[in-house]
Amino acid sequence: MRILIIGAGPTGLGAAYRLHELGHANFCVYEAQPYVGGLATSFLDERGFTWDFAVHVAHSHYHYVDNLMNALLPDGFYHHTRKSWVREYGAWIPYPFQYNVRHLPQVQRDECVKGLEALSQPSKGEIRNFKDWILATSGVGIAKHFMLPYNRKIWTVDPSEMNAHWIGDRVPATDLARVVRNIEEQRDDVSWGPNSTFQFPKEGGTGAIWNALASKLPENSVQLSRTLIALDTRSRTASFSDGSTDHYDHLISTIPLVKLTELVGSDDLHRRASGLRHSVVHVVGVAPHFPIPLELKDKTWIYTPEEICPFYRVTPFSIFSPAHTPDPNKFCSFLCEISREQGDTADTRSLVDPTLEGLRSIGLVDVNPDNAHFHLMRTDYGYPIPTLDRDKILNEVLPELEALNIRSRGRFGGWKYEVANMDHSIMQGVEAVNAILHGEPEVTLASPNLVNTGKR
Repeated sequence: MRILIIGAGPTGLGAAYRLHELGHANFCVYEAQPYVGGLATSFLDERGFTWDFAVHVAHSHYHYVDNLMNALLPDGFYHHTRKSWVREYGAWIPYPFQYNVRHLPQVQRDECVKGLEALSQPSKGEIRNFKDWILATSGVGIAKHFMLPYNRKIWTVDPSEMNAHWIGDRVPATDLARVVRNIEEQRDDVSWGPNSTFQFPKEGGTGAIWNALASKLPENSVQLSRTLIALDTRSRTASFSDGSTDHYDHLISTIPLVKLTELVGSDDLHRRASGLRHSVVHVVGVAPHFPIPLELKDKTWIYTPEEICPFYRVTPFSIFSPAHTPDPNKFCSFLCEISREQGDTADTRSLVDPTLEGLRSIGLVDVNPDNAHFHLMRTDYGYPIPTLDRDKILNEVLPELEALNIRSRGRFGGWKYEVANMDHSIMQGVEAVNAILHGEPEVTLASPNLVNTGKR
């Protein structure tokens, strides 16, 4: 069988690696960009700084992925303990916010606890959406001071427009007794979640993983700078931007689902897929000409719910690896991530000054633009939003594509944020191959809550 893979991000490369691993040589990967890695790539700029497109860290729900990482970069990772924080009301609150409200000013802390206490009364309210879930599990105080403003900021839509099925291991529910105990014992509670420890490449940023993976594949099996521009599903022919064509028996696509349905040529299929929503993400990379401030050396990333700053998260990126700057004794670097609504056309350069003002206003770091270096990035597809009708759309569109021998997988191919980390994305590619060649079930895309309950 001839198997084509569209996109050389984690999902596409994962599929290609699995084919090669199984000895199936009749495949090719086509990538529109001149590099591999997709949204998880890294860039070395002209000043010698390495930048990731937003923060990506290697942690895994799968033994297969653990073994792959060790094979790709043996002794090539630093191992970190997650030390993430929320910056709000001038305070540092360890993540998860829900269990560390003791760090809030008295008034806000009391509101959070009272909101949780009120949940002890039985409620007959139905959980219709993510906002309902937040209020039902966190109470009005935590919802007011973190959950609602932060999620509105990162998703660009109100949580009432999102379903509550995607949550899984992404958002911790809140235990009142645990919160009160943490306050009484003055204890930080920070180990929740699958990425409480993670690894990061020593050199080359996250992109080093994908460059290493691509190097393991057969020569000429990855074709760069070749954009898919048309699909003939009857003759099973893919056409590319350089004028070339290729036949397929099966096609694994990792491009955004809404773009794929347009190429397939079914107006009805494309109309339904167009109901899916996503965010635009800008990343302002800031590299001050001074070493990392002492207060930020122990912080892997920082959530920022307050409206005073445009970004939803800041990562002191240079602490992940000293190779991220030309000299860590003279420089540091930060990734500032900003979400905008679908269709946003803003130039990332217009966000530099608001970003610097935001960093200053919330007391993170004061950067003089004349004494700093900037690296700007933007993607039209940042987060696939789990809207109320997302599952209905996917349950209709994906099977119709599969009937055409087309599997749409990955962060925007499968459109499920809850299984869109790097490890999930790799496994979506691996499982697509296992399904095509051996008829095995694709567990990751079909059952996110199952795969997120532990190591598989």
